[in-house]
Formats: sequence, C-alpha cells, structure tokens
Amino acid sequence: MSFDEPASSSGAPNVAFEAALDVECVSLRRHATRAGSWLVVQSGPGAARAGLAAKRAVDAGASLLVSWGLAGGLDAKLVPGSVVAPQRVLQHGAEPFVVDGGWHSRLVVLADEFALDTGDLLAAPAALESPGAKRAAAAATHAVAVDMESAAIAAAAARADVPFVVLRVVVDGVGDALPSGAEQWIDEHGARRLAPTLRAVVSLRQWRPLLTLAKRFRTASSTLERLAQALADRRLLTGDVPARRAGS
Repeated sequence: MSFDEPASSSGAPNVAFEAALDVECVSLRRHATRAGSWLVVQSGPGAARAGLAAKRAVDAGASLLVSWGLAGGLDAKLVPGSVVAPQRVLQHGAEPFVVDGGWHSRLVVLADEFALDTGDLLAAPAALESPGAKRAAAAATHAVAVDMESAAIAAAAARADVPFVVLRVVVDGVGDALPSGAEQWIDEHGARRLAPTLRAVVSLRQWRPLLTLAKRFRTASSTLERLAQALADRRLLTGDVPARRAGS
C-alpha cells in the first residue's frame, strides 16, 4: 500500500483516489498538481487491501473516496476504453452499495467526451478470466462491468459516512479471455512481478491472450490518461460538496 502526498499543502486532502495497481495510478499522479488536493492511494489488489487503504485515506482526512482504475467488461456494448461510472456496486450475498448521488451527477457530464455507462458494477472475489465466467456473472447480476475492490472501498466509506463514487475503464471485453494465472503477475503492493510475466511470455499457448490483453491495455490506459486530465481540467471533483440525492 502506498500513499502519495496530497498536491495541496493547505490542509487535509479532499479527494482520495484509490487504485489497486501502480499502472492505474500513473495518470492520476501526472495531473494531481493541477487538480488541487488529490490523494493517490495504491492499495494493492483485492478487497482486503482495498478496505484497509480506504480506511487509512479517511483517517488522513479524505472527504470523498473514488474507486479508480481498470475493470472487466460484462456487457457486449462496453468495449475496451469505455468508462463506467456506476450508480451501484454489487456484491455476492449482500445488499448493493449506492454511490453518492451528488458527486455522481458531476461525473456523468463526462459523457460528452467519453463513452460512459452508469450501469451496475460487480465486485468479484477474484478475476473473471474466461468469457464463460463473465457471461455467467452478467446473467446472474445484470452488471455491466466487474472489479475486485470497489465494494470494499464502498464499505469503508459507508462506515465513515464519507461519500463514495466509482470511475473505471474497461480493459478486457466480455468476450476476451485473460491469460491463465494473470493475477500472479502482480505483487501485494500492486507492482508487476517479473518472473511470472516472463513465464507467460515464453509460453506459446499464452501468446494470443497476451497480445490481445496488451492491445486492450494500451486502449484503456489512454482513456485513463484522458479521464484524469479531464477531471483535473474541469475540476469536477473539487469545490463544495454537492447535496446528496434521496437514497444516496
């Protein structure tokens, strides 16, 4: 887990962006100085680490938590590079989390610049590596995208009575298979492990999903960069806290 110093020294950070992986934090760090008081939190993968990092961000004074980064697509209309700003985060066997309505209303204006969907996001306990697993999850939940961390961040926000929103970019579509064992490429801090990655590269049967994922990742990373720039330029997550809508 790593915390960047907030860009503003005038007081406690206002917005805490939390992402699991170092590659997901790059765009935020590039634009944080212009954005104001952004705190960039790299939690490492998985719900447990995400929840601990979110609590630490709140303890540091964050007044808004943003679940940020990449997601898997569960709906055929969401191609790699699509932006997901869900109104709800689903989890197996529990009630969904509803994002803050006031802050969410600021984010949906990004639809004038990005392909943006506000459908439900599923928080899964592990990566869905096959098209079959993704289609089964979509059929069971009607979610449009999936990640592993957003429910834990939402739970920490709810316990602290701090507003919470999600901005995710689709990297693998519903029909894309992830390379086998892709979760092993990332260490507990969210950085890349060299040895498992190299083993995948030299495996002939992994080449096709690797090449597909590399192409998808370039597309999604470009969108993350543009998204961070838009948030900084348009100051969508700064200023007074919007009034919450009923039920949010």
